[in-house]
This record gives sequence, structure tokens and C-alpha cells, in this order.
Amino acid sequence: MKALILGLVASALLVACGGERVAPVTLEQLAASAPAFDGELVETAGVVNRFDDPEHYWLEDDAINRVAVTPGSAVRDHLGENLRVVGRFSYHTEEGRRIEIDPAATAALRASAR
Repeated sequence: MKALILGLVASALLVACGGERVAPVTLEQLAASAPAFDGELVETAGVVNRFDDPEHYWLEDDAINRVAVTPGSAVRDHLGENLRVVGRFSYHTEEGRRIEIDPAATAALRASAR
């Protein structure tokens, strides 16, 4: 039964992402090997944090590995919560690490966790 549920989750994520493979990674992996994941569709989790001026949000783990998330509206209501997201990861030496959240894939992931 568990294998069936995992298969359905994987299928939902692939459909939500247009058939593209989603790479499950930790924030630590994204921080340590950011260039290797640049442009990849990833699934990761961390605690949602916020800075007010200018307003921006990021996911953070216990070791303070951070990745910015956009759009902020996708995580704003989860401040302080551990949140799992799916999105396109990008890395730039001057702008840092960022995940542009894929709303459909993230919603499919959350629905499967219930």
C-alpha cells in the first residue's frame, strides 16, 4: 500500500511539473553544491523565515543553510513552520540561492502528505 501511495505522489509531481523529474534534496545539499542544481526542479524543506525591509522569505534548516523562495505569497502564511516545496532552483554568485516555487507541484506534494 505504501508503495502505491509513493507511486501516486511521484506521478502527481511529474504531471504537475510537465513530466520533468523532481530532484529531492536537502537545504544542506543545495548550499554545498549550488552550481550543480542550478536550473533543476527540486523538492526541499525548511523553516520559513522572513525579513521585512525589503520583504523577502527563505527556507532554513537547523545548520542555518538558507535558500530564498519566491514568490513570497506562496510561503507568507507559513512563517515559522517547516514547509516542503517544489520549485526551480537557481544559483548566481552575486545573487545567491533561490527557489521559484511551482504552485501546482507544491500543492500536489502537500495533498499527498495528508
